[in-house]
Amino acid sequence: MAPRKPKPADPAAVAEPIIEQPVIHYLPNPVTVAHTTPRTRDEIAIRDAVRARLSAVETAIVDFVSEKTAEGFSLDDINSLYAVELPILFGYRIDGGRIRAQYDGQIVER
Repeated sequence: MAPRKPKPADPAAVAEPIIEQPVIHYLPNPVTVAHTTPRTRDEIAIRDAVRARLSAVETAIVDFVSEKTAEGFSLDDINSLYAVELPILFGYRIDGGRIRAQYDGQIVER
């Protein structure tokens, strides 16, 4: 009988490189940040990001109300049928010197 061939060794598991995500920072009250006077460049960038996200949410709400008003709903009807849900905290991360904000409102039926 011929000698057995040795089994090949199991290939070592190749670990995929872990891509580190920037740390997410949270602001408990973005409205107060939007009205503060910043002292550093980072504070200016954060304030501008907060203002931009709040403006985007406001624009979405105004567009929704305009659309519903055009459909014949009164403001009282819109107020009683729909609600705006906002996140409790304003999240942002610093990605390569840029601030990436996370704050989106949602309009839901009551």
